[in-house]
Amino acid sequence: MIATLLVLSCATEVATPIVAEEATSEPLPTPRLARRLSLDLRGVLPSEAELDAVEADPAALDGLRTEWLADPRLEDRVVAMLAEQWHTRVDVFDIEWRDYDLDESEEFAFERSVGEEPLRLAARVVVEDRPWSDVVTSQTTVADEMLAELWPLEREQGDGWQPATYTDGRPMSGVLSTNGLWWRYNTNRSNMNRRRAAVIVDLLLCEDLLGRPVSFSAGDTLADADGTEDAVHTEAACLSCHAAIDPIAATLFGFWWVSQYSVEEETYYHAERELLGPAWLEVEPAWFGAPLGGLADLGPHVAADARFSRCAVETFAEGLWRRPPTLEDRAVIEALHDDFEADGLRVPALLDDLTRTESYIAAATWEREDERPVRMLSPDQLGAALEDLTGFRWQAEGYDQLANDTIGVRVLLGGVDGHSVYRPQTDPGLSWALTLKRLAEAAATTAVDRDLVDGEGLLLDRVDLEDTPEDTAFSEQIAALHWRLLAERAHVDTLDGLTALWVEVDDDHGEREAWIALLSALFRDPLFVAR
Repeated sequence: MIATLLVLSCATEVATPIVAEEATSEPLPTPRLARRLSLDLRGVLPSEAELDAVEADPAALDGLRTEWLADPRLEDRVVAMLAEQWHTRVDVFDIEWRDYDLDESEEFAFERSVGEEPLRLAARVVVEDRPWSDVVTSQTTVADEMLAELWPLEREQGDGWQPATYTDGRPMSGVLSTNGLWWRYNTNRSNMNRRRAAVIVDLLLCEDLLGRPVSFSAGDTLADADGTEDAVHTEAACLSCHAAIDPIAATLFGFWWVSQYSVEEETYYHAERELLGPAWLEVEPAWFGAPLGGLADLGPHVAADARFSRCAVETFAEGLWRRPPTLEDRAVIEALHDDFEADGLRVPALLDDLTRTESYIAAATWEREDERPVRMLSPDQLGAALEDLTGFRWQAEGYDQLANDTIGVRVLLGGVDGHSVYRPQTDPGLSWALTLKRLAEAAATTAVDRDLVDGEGLLLDRVDLEDTPEDTAFSEQIAALHWRLLAERAHVDTLDGLTALWVEVDDDHGEREAWIALLSALFRDPLFVAR
């Protein structure tokens, strides 16, 4: 299967990358590139008409790109991209649904709402075409109906995620002031917000302070617990990190919770505890040497840091390239960063540029082993695409099965759980294949019953249950399915193989089961599960 995933061929004219020094890879055929772009920006497949348009005129892809960047579904895609790197969409928080007296059926909705607050705020900045700096300077957050009910928030009217303001007196610095971020990245008595400070630098500056080398001399010892806090102010090895971390941590003590598992403590900001940071850490609040007045000053200093905008470029590059940028990408990243700054830190313009890079449009690479030009669909994309095609969404006991691991299959389908799995799966595996099989069968069954049994004719729009391989409509239907689902015109041998599958199942189980088997096979095709 892996070998099949790495071979995509078509004679269609291809697009040309705008950001590349020397092309080392073959670009995707334009219909396949349109498919990748649509999945990345909207989470769904292109329509048959959209594929026809780019097949006839590859330049039509530019217009579709512009249209898709303005699609409301871009918000969900940005949330999903950031979730893979910010790791806030987890299944367990210190405070649980039962602590708020919610019904057990609301557990998944509760956990998803909490984990998505910072992601939704960032995604809203993107889709509203505001400067990326608003992510850490916004004076409002966003909240859905559940968070507005549980937390001290005043929320604008409307369904779903709406702008909201905290009413507990907390200073606002965008995502840095959200419960959702700090419920995910908690702290304790000895850590004193240091972990949170390191998270800020990691997620927003792309610098891993915990990855800095630390070397102690033979005479150094931290065995004496009473001397540990002194060491972070005196030992050179400790200061290499603590000189940066501690002054940032000192700004976060309004989120210091005396009782870690108390609803009252963790729901509200505690302004009266802000002075504990400088007192306990024995440092004044600062951002890499620049004095801070507190949390309200933190966001603007993060935004003004030269590493902040470059990190945004790297973050979205990883989301679209499906791999972290490397030193070999330095020239491309710098060019993208220059444009990003010139565009006023507007992410839609950055996404436009990123989807024109060689690393994005590549169909095959021979020079770089770390490049994975054919990317597996994430659970988010599989779920959204199949729901759009068939109306099926895999749910059980109030849980989206592709979006959790409590009773779901997110990790089995290659996703990130934020606690033990931090990067998406990059190669097919046995558990992935078995899970995909069940998902494909369920989606195919839903589509066949909707379209052929109930007669809605949405995906299966050319046939009914009476049509057989002898009918022209039958061959037209499977050719259209292959084109729509895989963005590749089917060869005669492929159509013959699909027809043979249909006939074999029909002989044993009838027409309904035959169409389910055929659709299920297409949903499991390597070209369907890759982008």
